[in-house]
Amino acid sequence: MASSFYLLITTLAVGLFFGGYIVMERITSISLCMIVKNEEVFLDAALKSARSVLGLGDMIVVDTGSTDRTKDIAMANGANVYDFEWCDDFSAARNFSADKAKNDWVLALDADEEITKADIAELEALTKDIHAVGTILAIEMTDKSSFPISRLYNRKKYRFDGIIHEQLVPIGDHQKVLRDSSVHIAHFGYDQEFKKAKGKFERNEGLLLKALAVDPYDPYMLYQLGKCYSDDKRNLLKACELFERALSLTSDFDCGYVYNMIECYGYALLNTEQYEKALNLRNVFAKQYEGIPQFRFLSAHIFQNSGMLIEAVECYESCLGADVVDYKGITSYLSYYNMGVILECVGMVDDAIEMYKNCGDYDYALKRLAELT
Repeated sequence: MASSFYLLITTLAVGLFFGGYIVMERITSISLCMIVKNEEVFLDAALKSARSVLGLGDMIVVDTGSTDRTKDIAMANGANVYDFEWCDDFSAARNFSADKAKNDWVLALDADEEITKADIAELEALTKDIHAVGTILAIEMTDKSSFPISRLYNRKKYRFDGIIHEQLVPIGDHQKVLRDSSVHIAHFGYDQEFKKAKGKFERNEGLLLKALAVDPYDPYMLYQLGKCYSDDKRNLLKACELFERALSLTSDFDCGYVYNMIECYGYALLNTEQYEKALNLRNVFAKQYEGIPQFRFLSAHIFQNSGMLIEAVECYESCLGADVVDYKGITSYLSYYNMGVILECVGMVDDAIEMYKNCGDYDYALKRLAELT
């Protein structure tokens, strides 16, 4: 009896043994829902992260036609697997997966995403508001950029809409209420060679063109098609045209995707040497977005390429130490490095060296220091 009691206390102190993992806490009010096809490279890690970080027990994997080990991996991780005949409609597949969930609250995850961080108590509190949509922070592992996406929702209050780049829309006439959640995910699938191998660019382009054939004035779909052309720099001039058209049709500049569109447009203009247009874009939206460090960093690049070096340095300085989650280095070494480049170009070599020294182990800065010292 004493040894059994000791074992019970020890188990509770360490955490729950769940699905091969020791989990300190477990959330039971949320179901994980995925749609997959030929994801044997990523799926195992994604499901294991859901179980180890959140202790999720109800996991739904909807397969749209895998020919590899995807379904076997899902079942080995305890997921409930369902087949879905692909119909060129991501929303239809996502809604089908939500219909199979045991819980009303759904966390939609892709196979190439891993949960890295979450606060279970905060999530439990968020689910008390049935009209809330929880945004999670996605960190793109190819360039360490981060962006919020809406993935946590009550399936009785929201459904996905749109054949591609689907969005959560309310069921009924209530308003959509966005709330930040504590969930962080790492996204691995945007490696350019991997995307090309899977044909994602061509597939996405086809679906976006199909959606725009139905509604050619949809600014969100125009933006997504622009990103399709700009993400791998396939056709930056075409991307610029699409971003410009999308902006001309946009009325609500507080929408979550609009800032990202402006940032993508700005860099596409710089990469195509349309510096005057880039400067005009920056000036139009400076007042609205000047509080965002990423916009100030873009502004600095625009000033730098427009020969406005003093303004560029001031913008880079304004990014340093900004209190935001920054996996990309905008608020630290990248701004120091770019200030160093400007100072070096105008002959202030000693000051440039100090900037490079502030970059830590950033390779490009180390190379400049080696050249200069």
